[in-house]
Amino acid sequence: MIVNIKHDIFSNSGNDNDLNDFLHFFKSGKHQLILNNPDDFLSFENSTWKNSLKGDDLRLILKGLKSTFYKNKISISNLSNNDEDFSLKEAYLFLQKPLQILVEHLDYDSPFFIAIIEKLDFTGKLIDAFQNGWLEFDHGGGSTIESVIRNNITRQITTSPYFIKPLEKYLRYFVIKDSDREYCIINKDGTIIEQELIESKVRFFSEKKVPFHYLYKREKENYVPDCVFELFLQDKVKKGFAEAYLKLNNHQKDFFDLEKGFSKGEELKKREELSTEINNLYKNISDQTYESIGFGFANSYPRFKAKFSLEFKNVDKEQILLRIKHQPLVKSKIDGNERNEFEHIINEIKRLL
Repeated sequence: MIVNIKHDIFSNSGNDNDLNDFLHFFKSGKHQLILNNPDDFLSFENSTWKNSLKGDDLRLILKGLKSTFYKNKISISNLSNNDEDFSLKEAYLFLQKPLQILVEHLDYDSPFFIAIIEKLDFTGKLIDAFQNGWLEFDHGGGSTIESVIRNNITRQITTSPYFIKPLEKYLRYFVIKDSDREYCIINKDGTIIEQELIESKVRFFSEKKVPFHYLYKREKENYVPDCVFELFLQDKVKKGFAEAYLKLNNHQKDFFDLEKGFSKGEELKKREELSTEINNLYKNISDQTYESIGFGFANSYPRFKAKFSLEFKNVDKEQILLRIKHQPLVKSKIDGNERNEFEHIINEIKRLL
């Protein structure tokens, strides 16, 4: 995270000890000091704190001041009465906390997101952050993520007397949820009509200014590459499902319920029982394929939810990127750039760190 310390902090030598406490953030690389206001920089230059810095510490600070980073920013001032600037105490407690990636199920989802980070973040910064405890995955539950956030806001009341702003200001979250989409709509030219997220799904996150991302595909397991299913062809139990599944096109694989298929309890839904949109998506598959995948993969893959995500450990960068090649790009609300979905997730997490 970018830390902007304002002139009033530097001009008061009584803050020097507190500023020293921030040094370990900057030395470890967890956060970055920046002074892009002339008054703030001049105050730093003339401060007793700068004069007390020696050798590597001073060189580290000066090097950072010349760098530019595209990250979230926190401003520190003891004079401001607005909700934007943090006091020294507030800022220290806030910056000390890790960024938490809230997912629907910690054990089931984290192998997927760790695979994205390991294989696609060429800088290695996110793995370093994860190993250093600056970045954590946390269990939010599907429909209960909002409750987890509300409870965290409530706990802030008793955490510290220094937290006096609207309590959501102190949250450090990035939420990633399944879209639960069951279909996509494809134009005659092959392009996808993008579906807007239901407003009720995003209202809470927008109101609390919690960054979030809904997956494009139905669930995380829909991102497992074909190469994994090709390996299942060697397994007598999994072979039948894998053969039928591999006949689906990319769009069908994106929104198919891998766990339950088209089943309703012990029975298979008839095609006419499916919605018009779902029927249109799968209209070109044969009855035999429909029946082979109809009861889902859970029948052939014991402990499906708990174990299937571990298959992401067996794929490489090219295979995982191939599985999203046909998807629409994601436009960042922050910098306006369009990226593939995995690059978007990595970029958003880096910005929040």
